[in-house]
Amino acid sequence: MEDDLIPVDGIHVEPVQQGPRRRRRPPVDSLQGHPCLEFPDGTDTARHCQKLRRMYIGSHAAIDWDAIDGIAETPRVRRFIPVDSPWHRLFYLAHTPTYRELLVEFLSSFTFHPPGGEIETEIYTAGLVVVEKPTLVGFWRVIAGANHWEHDKSKGRVSFVRDPLYRYLHHLLATSISARGYSREWCTTTDIFFLYCLLYRRPCALAHGLAQYYASAHHRQERGFLYDGAYVTVIARSLGLVPHQDPHLWTPAIMPTRMGFQSLWGMMVIKRFPVGPRFKNHEGGVWTEEPLPEHFEPVHPPADPSDAVPVEDPPEDVDGAAVPQPPPPAGVPQFPRHIIPGHAPGAALHPDVRDELDRLNDLVGWLVRAEQDRREREGLPPIRFHRLEHHISSSSSRSNSSIRIQIRN
Repeated sequence: MEDDLIPVDGIHVEPVQQGPRRRRRPPVDSLQGHPCLEFPDGTDTARHCQKLRRMYIGSHAAIDWDAIDGIAETPRVRRFIPVDSPWHRLFYLAHTPTYRELLVEFLSSFTFHPPGGEIETEIYTAGLVVVEKPTLVGFWRVIAGANHWEHDKSKGRVSFVRDPLYRYLHHLLATSISARGYSREWCTTTDIFFLYCLLYRRPCALAHGLAQYYASAHHRQERGFLYDGAYVTVIARSLGLVPHQDPHLWTPAIMPTRMGFQSLWGMMVIKRFPVGPRFKNHEGGVWTEEPLPEHFEPVHPPADPSDAVPVEDPPEDVDGAAVPQPPPPAGVPQFPRHIIPGHAPGAALHPDVRDELDRLNDLVGWLVRAEQDRREREGLPPIRFHRLEHHISSSSSRSNSSIRIQIRN
């Protein structure tokens, strides 16, 4: 139905680097000494380039409109992705080859420092970049159920999303504006933000999201993946470059894929019925669309600070000055009685408090390890803690009820 942006005849195609789902070593640096990647020594650009040269390049997934038409879902998809809309252009341009040299050069020198400068234009500001977390979790409850959201990890499994089309669209997001490597079976808060804007037709600053992704690319681990090279190719072509004819591009092009019937069967979201292949529900019958509610209730995570009961000031003393209290026994810890109930402070209380502190210390350590494991799974560098056994920054205990969307892996 829709033609590719450029013909692929004569283009040397690099196989899509899928591989096993175990961590692999970074690829061989095939761009060392490339004339287009010679940056001044000691600069941030040179350091970024040295790291980005050794990273894998991911392949984009684009909509296969023939397959969508074959399962009679084109009218419904067009409600969410109208022709010539920003989402239509985003998914349409995804079916463009990626060139390693162009992507590495672009990411090495790209900077993004909002607000100010040219990013104050409408393409960056006319749309949402932040949605409150309770709204996103409430939206997840609509499409998958609140019980299937892991509040401690801020993500949920895509398999719990009831509508097969929403799972299809999520896969497109996870290889474009919310791209990452192998963790596409999870729906993160970033994914939910874009899916929420897409399905509820809320204006979304897609350019802002792409810029944040490009600016954070050098923070990923070397064994991670780089995406969104298709849009870099589009930028290069708009500047007059013809990538598949440029002799300076040494490596083969990485071609995108279309999510056609093979992908739909692989995702196990369709089934052959007497009327033809159609989306199926979890019971194996023909999927019947469930209209999205116009309004839904936000869901506050159990540990969200917004759910905490505010501490009120103690009541005023209407009976005059307080009666002086005798000093506590010397040589024992000082514990306010309104915080730790029980008998008067004494030496017998100290072991109980130490046990509680040890338990809390183990809990904080577990949370830190879980966060480090999550960052490793998503290809992000580990958080470096200084003297972790003695000090945990107070900023780690604060969270925000709103999520600032960042395009990270």
